[in-house]
Amino acid sequence: MKTIYYLLTGLALLISGCDDHFAALQENPNLPGTAAPINILHRIIENAWESPWTYAQRLNQYHVSTYVVYDDQGYLLGEYEMDYGNLRDILAMEKEAGRVGTEEAKQFLPIAKFLKAFFYVRMTERLGDIPMSEAMKGEEGNFTPRYDTQKEVYTQCLALLEEANDELAPYIGQSSALTNDLYYNGDLAKWRKAINTFRVRVLLSLSKRNDEMNVAGQLNALVSNPAKYPLMESIADNMQITYYGTMDDRYPLYPNGSTYSFIGKTYVDQLVRTEDPRLFIQMVPGEAQNVGVEGRERLFSSYVGGDTGIIIDALQQQGNESRLLARINYSTYVTPTGLPCVQLGFQELQFSLAEAANLGWIGGDAATYYEEGIRADMEFYGVSADDVNTFLSNAVNVYKGNNADGLRQIREQKYVALFQNSGYLAFFEQRRTGVPEFSVGEGNLNNGRIPRRWMYPTRERQYNEENLKAALNSQFNGSDDINNVIWLIK
Repeated sequence: MKTIYYLLTGLALLISGCDDHFAALQENPNLPGTAAPINILHRIIENAWESPWTYAQRLNQYHVSTYVVYDDQGYLLGEYEMDYGNLRDILAMEKEAGRVGTEEAKQFLPIAKFLKAFFYVRMTERLGDIPMSEAMKGEEGNFTPRYDTQKEVYTQCLALLEEANDELAPYIGQSSALTNDLYYNGDLAKWRKAINTFRVRVLLSLSKRNDEMNVAGQLNALVSNPAKYPLMESIADNMQITYYGTMDDRYPLYPNGSTYSFIGKTYVDQLVRTEDPRLFIQMVPGEAQNVGVEGRERLFSSYVGGDTGIIIDALQQQGNESRLLARINYSTYVTPTGLPCVQLGFQELQFSLAEAANLGWIGGDAATYYEEGIRADMEFYGVSADDVNTFLSNAVNVYKGNNADGLRQIREQKYVALFQNSGYLAFFEQRRTGVPEFSVGEGNLNNGRIPRRWMYPTRERQYNEENLKAALNSQFNGSDDINNVIWLIK
């Protein structure tokens, strides 16, 4: 028996040694085993930002496609692949900050909480209920997390933003570990403003759930205490991606632009109706508009947008040789640097505060917020002071008061300020408010409807089917359809 015991023990040791040997062989000596937190943050930001002139901006009805090979006008959202990969990167950043262990490295921890809130909000506003409280626990053996309700997700995200603001406060004015970050180049004060400005966005997105979430009370507590909750103060605080024109960092439309992408009628009509000078910076008229008329580029009647709701063949005919439809102004957008792409901006904030003031949820003058939002966005485009004042003095643009008409003005101007910025936000704002009225028709497919959400990814059915079914049953009576109405907008 002793002989058998020694033989088995030796075999076990041999197998164990082989396991260690094979594990060592699997390690790539040419790849680092650790990564600096700032390098992980760069990767997270690159995965987070949303570029201009994308499918999202077409859904926002800012531009249309006139050639089916490149795109069409269909609103078939399909599946959303979720952001748990980005959340794993955030966990890695937290672990690396802990490994480094310095006081400066701890600055990454409140940034991590902000980013967690950002990605969980991004998922839930697209899908509905999602795993959160039990998510990211694979190391603990939980590979089938339950789904939190949207209310639970938003409650947790708002708590994360509160903690991020509080935990970042002691580091303001100190040496920053976030050197060369892609948004603020290590300016922690601007990061803190962004955290609170994002919180305003999230709260306003919950406006239909005010009674359940005390949106008005939370907004008022935040806005009325700027010492504790600093907000963006100008467009210099914008969280944006700046293109520097280098070989690896050029504006997405450079050098060729887009021959088959024209500005959408929903957007053009808004600018023409209000005689908005931003129109002349963003686009040029179709060649067949006001032919031979002197100064036609500065005539609002020269601009006609492509109707998102019509079929692609009709749009292609309208856009043929750029003769009818307003198209991209190449001198603005088809350059190496183009314009910065705002992810979260002061302009948006001002219109959000204007809406909250119009509704009586916060103090402050809605008219002042409204005008400040317009001035800020026109400053972003370099509109002259005279043109800004002319626009604001135009009777159609003078704020109509804290009533339904004034609220519509605020929401329309917010839509204008989001042009080619902030990803799907204009789509979500229209879903929440109905402003502006989107063009809907045969060209949109989906039986001429604007969808309300994305579907859950196939892998959730493969690996977390029981919990997914429970979430679908509680939300949509078991269906998973792009036209389902999520709790957020009921």
